[in-house]
Amino acid sequence: MGLFSKKVDYPELGDDSPVAEQINEVEGALKTLMNQVSDPLEVIPADNQAYVFIGKPPKKFGVAVIEGGAVQSFVAAAKEKGLEPVKIQKLNEQFRDAYIQNQDAQRYKASIAGKEIVVTPCAELAREVSQIMGCM
Repeated sequence: MGLFSKKVDYPELGDDSPVAEQINEVEGALKTLMNQVSDPLEVIPADNQAYVFIGKPPKKFGVAVIEGGAVQSFVAAAKEKGLEPVKIQKLNEQFRDAYIQNQDAQRYKASIAGKEIVVTPCAELAREVSQIMGCM
């Protein structure tokens, strides 16, 4: 969630905001992901998809993309494409760097299926994550 904190109390995401609408569009996939992992989720909404940091970025985390109602982890996608572990590690470091560079972005909390998630509507972070995903 936050860079150095265990739990930050972010403001509530308003139900009438455009970002809330983006979260509603991926809610089903988020519920599926929540059933698969117990780690905290931070969602970065983007055009036609959402990126999810799973765990506690920037230290220990994974990344997934939600597109077309489906969730795919970065590591699974990288392995499908035959990327070497060294390349996967390099891309993970780029995700970490992108997260750190955007650590001051406004974050909100939202509730999905009774669980709290963090929502980071940061166009720059979404763009950087998209570029990194495109390097696969």
